[in-house]
Amino acid sequence: MKDFIKNFIKSGMKAAGFGPLILVIFYYIYSFTINFHTISIQNVNKNILSSLLLAFIAGGISAVFKVEKISLGLATMIDAIVIYVDYLLFYVFNNWIELQIIPFLVFTALYIIVYLIIWLCIYHQVKIQVKQLNHKL
Repeated sequence: MKDFIKNFIKSGMKAAGFGPLILVIFYYIYSFTINFHTISIQNVNKNILSSLLLAFIAGGISAVFKVEKISLGLATMIDAIVIYVDYLLFYVFNNWIELQIIPFLVFTALYIIVYLIIWLCIYHQVKIQVKQLNHKL
């Protein structure tokens, strides 16, 4: 458990640097969808801090893959659920999506699609690396 917490913090700190980048991309896209020109300093600060925390949690949970007692399937399921809940809570908290059924379903569908794409890319890359290592042996 001690190693998990250490890995969680270490991975979370690495990922937290991307939180503000996610926020900037969100605001940039958001500015094209509605007449969005200004935002209060309090909202900017709240969004920056929450995006840092969001990225910290999302990055930190990858430590679950280093726990040897957990199967890859279970670790992937834990990772997917924690990140989903993390993003959903922060998106609702920051009013980035409305807490209604249609935005919730769209968010869920997009999350599943993006998670699968990322997972498949990583899986493919690891498969190539394993093949290369086996070839060297």
